[in-house]
Amino acid sequence: MKKKLLIAFPIILVMLAAGYFLEPYIFQSAPDSEAVADMEPKKPKVMLFKMPLGKFTLQVVKDKRNLHMNFNIDVYIAGSAEFERMNGAMGRVKLRDATVAAIAEIAETALWVDREDIQNIDRRVLVEDIVRRLYRTFPMVQTARINEFAATVSVRE
Repeated sequence: MKKKLLIAFPIILVMLAAGYFLEPYIFQSAPDSEAVADMEPKKPKVMLFKMPLGKFTLQVVKDKRNLHMNFNIDVYIAGSAEFERMNGAMGRVKLRDATVAAIAEIAETALWVDREDIQNIDRRVLVEDIVRRLYRTFPMVQTARINEFAATVSVRE
């Protein structure tokens, strides 16, 4: 019995030491979140194609106030196939008409804005509203840029 203990005890100690030192190699720890993010397949970046729509001039008449708005807008379309489809004469006309309709809706709701505040309208918020309205009918429209914006309110007699 003593011989068995004398043989078993050193074997147990050697196995404990081997387990202690070899544990990082046997049981690998979970990778950190940055490494996992690098291993995930990345979505290809979508190319945005610029489509200038030109200048728009709107006049909205309500009661005793006139609102004149001048816009120069560029729309950015995602994907070359969608751009080619929309770049034709009919596609550009449909997109331009939808943009005019979106701006007209915004202009009709902007009549409550004071004369002083109309020049201080945040262009970014205005672009977001235009793109949101365009996205309903043209989901390929990703963003837009207002190159020129002027608005005046006048009182009618």
